[in-house]
Amino acid sequence: MRGFILLKPEAIQRNLVGKIVCFIEEKGLKIIGLKMITATKYQIRQLYEEHKHSSHYDDLINLCSNGPAVAVAIESPLGIDSAELLKDLQGRHDVAGTIRFYFSSHPSRGVLHCSSPGEGIRESAIFFTESEINNYHKVLDDWIISNHYIPPSYNSEKPKNSESTINKRFEGSKADLFLNPLNY
Repeated sequence: MRGFILLKPEAIQRNLVGKIVCFIEEKGLKIIGLKMITATKYQIRQLYEEHKHSSHYDDLINLCSNGPAVAVAIESPLGIDSAELLKDLQGRHDVAGTIRFYFSSHPSRGVLHCSSPGEGIRESAIFFTESEINNYHKVLDDWIISNHYIPPSYNSEKPKNSESTINKRFEGSKADLFLNPLNY
């Protein structure tokens, strides 16, 4: 399933685009659309329509439309809802291993927006046409299994050191590479 990420203007101003894209890719998420934009207030209102009655709505609209931003459409391996993974990845400012922990300058100022479960297609359509979405197969996806989705019987036998799980063959699967959980 598709997910959507908007790197807000603050991420561009602070030279964080490459670092955040690396962070996303290192978690095993596949980028299927990527472009720099200057979002209109109309687009940002569509993106944040569920917050329109919030007291910080106008500030959010202005913050996200006050300069260049980067729109990213993503998919996750194994048919997992990428929005579920994105929420873990975005995280809270006080949880180590999340984008907000590493890159946000203040708890109330996230440097990115991540789609909620079930919203990735709607949100990516605000910024991408279908012809701008690149549906392709990554061979690496055939060889990845996430620790989140390993059957309980295997979890109990799995070595505690996550590095030792690399290149260990998962019985009954082609998986040779294990992704670390998104929360460290």
